[in-house]
Amino acid sequence: MNELSKNHFKELIKLKQKKFRESAGELIVEGYRLIEQIFTNGIELKDIFVTDPDKYDCRLFTNSRIYNIEPWQMEKLCSTKHPQDIAALVETKTKPIKGKGFLIYLDNISEPGNLGTIVRTASAAGISGIVLSTDCCEIFNPKVIRASMGSVFSIPIEIHDINWLKKQNSTIIVTTLYESQNLFELKKPEGNIILVLGSEAFGVKREIMELADFRVKIPISKEVESMNVAIAAGIAIYHLIKK
Repeated sequence: MNELSKNHFKELIKLKQKKFRESAGELIVEGYRLIEQIFTNGIELKDIFVTDPDKYDCRLFTNSRIYNIEPWQMEKLCSTKHPQDIAALVETKTKPIKGKGFLIYLDNISEPGNLGTIVRTASAAGISGIVLSTDCCEIFNPKVIRASMGSVFSIPIEIHDINWLKKQNSTIIVTTLYESQNLFELKKPEGNIILVLGSEAFGVKREIMELADFRVKIPISKEVESMNVAIAAGIAIYHLIKK
């Protein structure tokens, strides 16, 4: 076990803020299941922090420095109100997109829980990659990490504005209620496709909709105003894969 110095501790606490995560290129993740999943996916765990060293066999996490810390220190490190008894320090790195068979473009998704759920669903479905617009919430927001169960580290993710979208040689399918057809009546296009989803509050920007080859909607009851974007993403992804 290593001893956590005061200076190291102070620097780690700063990682709760976005600007320090970005400058350091690191963040704290918490909870054994999440840490184990990240490790299983081949992501390096730089440091491990535990409040009960006898509870976990941290020797499984090879090449990691292990620190035994106090519960109050764990509360300072973690962003949840009642953190678990294990956390880890990892680098904020995503994989680049290589294949372009089926990509998702997310326009202004601002709610971290929704973004994380979409990432987890896309990863489970085997999507080629995810592109975030520049006004999406931070991909390494702790809530995104938890909702994605660490999938942000394993599925290719990039950040691009509309100019990237304009240059793609892919069929663009935009989800919108405006002048759109039933998703389930759409014949899946041949070749590469990009599925575009926008925020629940504002939808997909008009300038992006103008790039669409197809505009689609998921039919819902008249008693419901809209569908959660993460749920809509899951329905659309698996429908297009099946088609």
